[in-house]
Amino acid sequence: MSTSAVRIPSPTSWTPSAVESSDESTPVSYWLLLVFLLLLYANLPFVLPATEVFRPAKIVAGAAIVALACEAMMGRSLKFGWPEGILLAGFVGAAALSCVTALWPGYAADALSDLVKMALMFLFLTNCAATEKRLRGVMWIMLTGALLPAAGTIRNYLTGNLYEERASWVGIFANPNEVAYSLVILLPLAAYLASVSGWFARFVLLGMVALYLPAIFVTFSRGGLVGLAAVVVIYAWRHRNIWVYAMLAVAIAGAMALAGRYWSRGEDFSQLNGDVSFRERLATSQAGLEMFVDKPLLGVGLGCSVVAWPLYAPKDLHTRGALITHNTFVQVLSETGVLGAMPFLLLVALCLYHARKLALQPKIAGLGAAVEGALWGFVVCGMSGGYVLTWFPYLLFGLLGAARLVGETE
Repeated sequence: MSTSAVRIPSPTSWTPSAVESSDESTPVSYWLLLVFLLLLYANLPFVLPATEVFRPAKIVAGAAIVALACEAMMGRSLKFGWPEGILLAGFVGAAALSCVTALWPGYAADALSDLVKMALMFLFLTNCAATEKRLRGVMWIMLTGALLPAAGTIRNYLTGNLYEERASWVGIFANPNEVAYSLVILLPLAAYLASVSGWFARFVLLGMVALYLPAIFVTFSRGGLVGLAAVVVIYAWRHRNIWVYAMLAVAIAGAMALAGRYWSRGEDFSQLNGDVSFRERLATSQAGLEMFVDKPLLGVGLGCSVVAWPLYAPKDLHTRGALITHNTFVQVLSETGVLGAMPFLLLVALCLYHARKLALQPKIAGLGAAVEGALWGFVVCGMSGGYVLTWFPYLLFGLLGAARLVGETE
């Protein structure tokens, strides 16, 4: 990754008020990125259907692309991120090739369109948030935006608006498991911001976490619960700080209170051998591996594991419909074959490796530990859910790319 000069602001505490006006180098594309992130979490077309006519997220995204292009033409050096950017491009390229041989080429092409948009998030974050202050701004926006799906999920639970006795929200948060994992990965970011912020911001962050925790629990996502435990333990171990331990105490207390009193899902962690949901998850991974064995080079096509499910599902398992592969890494293998799985798996491994290296640099240890903890949250949750075509892994990859640029200037 190139090391062009980046001015790092003094490590003063940051609040949600925004970046200081004195930072003249803050590009327009950065502000548009923040607006897009808010719209991404808000799911406006589902909350306010009238906004679908104007497509605000697409307008802002288009404006951000134009702004970044103009900044590049005016002499700004764009960074692609080595080697993470190359690996991500390789994965997108393999996904594009998989559309040619996909079981349903049109469906795979639609999924590829979504993947390209998600991959662009890496480019924007790496280039637009390459200072610690801007990274904190992105984290604040992510945490603030996540209040909407968290509150919506809790509201649906309280009003009985459930799917299979589990709460979720709308749009990209319509799946309970995705609600849980998208909130879990924010906890290390909240802990990091609390460690570098003033008292008022710390209480705001504690309030946010206090809303995220019940939202995670009412999804009744076992993968989310395991991911929550892993994230809290890993971050607390990596970054010893009184505010981290305070959030750890809140998380443990919330887990004990909510899980013990309100966990009402028919299938918990006991008697997994007779658990239909657990057996279905194992079956999707088994079917996914069979898809890979049958089509090892390019898989069944990006997003098409759900299409291929009836062809590869175990004969003695009866489900109410087609299922997506409930394992992110098996999903990559089944849908894009070895050509897609190799760059994707290397991308995840190198992101974890570089995040760990950042966590060992004294000046930015907190930032590195936060990104590392969030990435581990994605990995752990991804073992029981297929999250290749969700926005949040690519947000984390982009945060890591920007954090590496910050680390190179220290």
